Amino acid sequence: MTGSHGRTVDIHAHVVTPACQELVAGLMSPEYEPFSYWAGAETNEYQGRHMAEIVPKLTDPAVRIADMDAMGIDIQAISVAPPQYYYWTDVELGRRLARMQNENLASIVHDNPDRFVGLATVPLQDVSSAIAELEYCVRELDFRGVEINTNVFGLDLDDPRYRPFFAKVEELDVVVMLHPNGFTHGERLQKYYMTNVVGNPLDTTVAITRMIHGGVLEEYPALKLCLVHGGGFLPFYSSRMDHSYELRPEGRHHITRPPSTYLKQVYVDCLVFDSVHLEFLVQQMGADHVVVGTDYPFDMGHYDPLGQIDGVRGLSDEDKELIRSATASRLLKIKG
Repeated sequence: MTGSHGRTVDIHAHVVTPACQELVAGLMSPEYEPFSYWAGAETNEYQGRHMAEIVPKLTDPAVRIADMDAMGIDIQAISVAPPQYYYWTDVELGRRLARMQNENLASIVHDNPDRFVGLATVPLQDVSSAIAELEYCVRELDFRGVEINTNVFGLDLDDPRYRPFFAKVEELDVVVMLHPNGFTHGERLQKYYMTNVVGNPLDTTVAITRMIHGGVLEEYPALKLCLVHGGGFLPFYSSRMDHSYELRPEGRHHITRPPSTYLKQVYVDCLVFDSVHLEFLVQQMGADHVVVGTDYPFDMGHYDPLGQIDGVRGLSDEDKELIRSATASRLLKIKG
């Protein structure tokens, strides 16, 4: 890419900690995992083979770095894979699992400090434990943000019990990456891989819409959110939300201005697969609110982000630099 100078940063990439899977073996009921529960037999069979195939990419930093080099990615912000949120466990086990995963992420970062930064996972089934783990990760492990699900075991993020957590995130000045794990009411999504194709972006759309209307972004104006998969469906149809706000009372109880204006606190990754949709996303969100996200190493990822960015019509070198490097580097406090 001509005119670029900063390092290319991928904000959306996953790691699995196998030791955690051993601790929860036999404890999870199927309905605890919306992605697989509503996926249908064909998808779950295929997914089992896919996960087995990508284990080296999920666990071996050397394999990951070779793939990053091939993609032109200099730095990854690494986070847990959504099946390892474990919000359904009891509080004590949830704390233990989060700490195990965070220490695994920290070890990868420590061994490769020029290639990785960490995004914490926290046991949000208990907010005080989540706050304590977040503080530990940011202050002691030098993590640059936190990844959370788009709901907490079915409970939406506008629920008042999560206010102290978002207050702490704002105080620590780190980014929150919202990443879905299927849609919680996916009865109609059991065919055609709709549990992912529709379910994942739909759950993100519901989450951010509720956070906006519930006043979370108004109450915490310095809170920075990053939405994966292009931000779900909201960036492509936020005008409908504003129209409702102007004409009806339901969405006005906790906010004081049109809902779409709160998107200025929201960043999205470029995982929309082609340059045409990325062009529209940049128009809607602004080039300074779009970052690279590959979803490495899953098959629903996109592994030519630089080519995708270069394919956007009329995008200046300065805007390309914002998407490729500058904005994510600022959010993740990457220096140099």
